Amino acid sequence: MALITAVTTVGMAAMLVALDRMAGRVVRPPPRAPERSVSDLGFPHEDLEIPSGDHVLKGCIIRPTLEARPGPLILLVHGWGANHGDLLNLADPLLKAGRAVLLFDVQGHGRNAKADFVTVKHFRDDVMAVTRFAADRYPGRRLILVGHSLGGSAGVLATAMGAPLHGLVMVASPANVLEVTAGYMKDHGLPGHFLTLVLRPFWWLRLGGTYRDLVPEKKIRGLDLPMLVIQPENDRRVPMDHGLRLARAAGCELFVVSGAEHTNVLEHPEAHRALLDFLAEPTPEGRPESASSPVS
Repeated sequence: MALITAVTTVGMAAMLVALDRMAGRVVRPPPRAPERSVSDLGFPHEDLEIPSGDHVLKGCIIRPTLEARPGPLILLVHGWGANHGDLLNLADPLLKAGRAVLLFDVQGHGRNAKADFVTVKHFRDDVMAVTRFAADRYPGRRLILVGHSLGGSAGVLATAMGAPLHGLVMVASPANVLEVTAGYMKDHGLPGHFLTLVLRPFWWLRLGGTYRDLVPEKKIRGLDLPMLVIQPENDRRVPMDHGLRLARAAGCELFVVSGAEHTNVLEHPEAHRALLDFLAEPTPEGRPESASSPVS
């Protein structure tokens, strides 16, 4: 009997270790250096080091011109497994339209040191740190966050926690991160729904809590700032339903980009036009934003 108990205990321990390793692999960002440089855009820029908790984030400010009236600063946030280089196709039309842009890499991504795991909570906390950094460095400036994929979801969560933002644009962003994770596993031939249930406690250990306060669809309700949801028509990573749910919960416009997919939406002219139209909307004070926005 003692032998059976010992074997059972060892077997259970081995299973728990295996599940923990699997949970860790799912939230460990693959190392991927930026394929493009900010210098490729041909605009003046300044490298930044942004404190966030016990680490520092690599970032940069890109200026459209050195002589223009101040306008809003656009914070661009990449998705999980991506980096700031993936957002340069989106930054380019903004800069050409006279919008100053702040780019950065979330911890464990891009030019930052590797991380064993990065969850939506870590994205949220880094977004919060960057918004506070920008608000402190450029007091009085309106800050507009444009987040792609998990970057948009993190923007919602950070805003709900009090991030000093004046506008929020979500591009191909999950309404529920666990649902998208399950879908990703299913697309790779795995029982996604079952695995997200089984692995959830191991992710809680890495979160330091549960996902209860990390559901964008719930947190976006009641946010009082201009918002826009941009959804690629043919997004298989974050399906249309997520865009519909976010827009419905926020009470904001859903702009569907015809023929676009999850990543190439960032270079799609329709997405650029929708974003620039959103930025041209009157401010809450009823004054249109300046089209020019240097950062000093």
